[in-house]
Amino acid sequence: MTDLQLYAYLGGFVAFAIGCYVYYLSRNKELNDQQIKNRKRVMNFFLIIALVCVGYSWL
Repeated sequence: MTDLQLYAYLGGFVAFAIGCYVYYLSRNKELNDQQIKNRKRVMNFFLIIALVCVGYSWL
């Protein structure tokens, strides 16, 4: 594993943690539908980044 792959793996792990945290924030019962939708979009963005980073680190 090269240094770039290691950093991509670690970045993917951090992006996954951020995505999980945003998911946790979207579970708040006091949010309206637009806020929930925006938070889920941000969550999906970070989870896709995590998937790409971890996938790259396996190459």
